[in-house]
Amino acid sequence: MWADQPGSRLRIGRTNSGCVVRVDGRGTLRESPAIQEFARYFLEQAEISEVFVIDLAGCDYLDSTFLGFLVWLHGRYNRTQPHRFLVAASDDQCQRLLAPSRLNQLLNITEQSPDLVVEPLEFRGHELASRDLGRHVMECHRQLAEQEGPQQSAFRAIADRLAGELGKVEHAAGPSVEA
Repeated sequence: MWADQPGSRLRIGRTNSGCVVRVDGRGTLRESPAIQEFARYFLEQAEISEVFVIDLAGCDYLDSTFLGFLVWLHGRYNRTQPHRFLVAASDDQCQRLLAPSRLNQLLNITEQSPDLVVEPLEFRGHELASRDLGRHVMECHRQLAEQEGPQQSAFRAIADRLAGELGKVEHAAGPSVEA
């Protein structure tokens, strides 16, 4: 189970202006689908003034899938005013975690995470089926491939390769029937 992965811990807490998910340790393809599902649920149900914050104060590593997921959140919830998604990270963390992919120039960043009004809860997601995880990884890399940066072509190649592999798997499984 992913919940037992060493080096990763997610905690969620309510603030006066929304909620915070704190990523301690590593933010990877194992954590991003669960946070994405929760963020979508929270922001679709919340008041328009509420903000979803990902706090990286305790984070020491972000993989490319997690970075692409941050771009997805930004694109989906910061297109209109007020912006509803923020990343809480110090200048040092921005340089280590976000600057190599130039996301420090794209994302809305605050140095201070909002204060919690209740104790945070441990947050664990469920394990995705391999095809669903593959789609998630592909979409996150497509998000990164749309950003100017030194790894743009590598991200595009990863997304294209995954799209091809997923297409072969879906073709071999036959057409899907939707109700």
